[in-house]
Amino acid sequence: MTATGLGGRLVAEAIAGQAERFDVFARLKHTPFPGGRWLRMPGLVLGMAYYRLRDLL
Repeated sequence: MTATGLGGRLVAEAIAGQAERFDVFARLKHTPFPGGRWLRMPGLVLGMAYYRLRDLL
């Protein structure tokens, strides 16, 4: 949750012309999904179904 707020603030600062912190944030490396391209969507669907089932119970 805090990353979303921070991301919004950094985008707002970049729009206002202060992009220093945004540039630092943009250089962060993202780790690839362990299942690769072929398991990304089935994993997402499985995760959503699991949490939907938990909400119903």
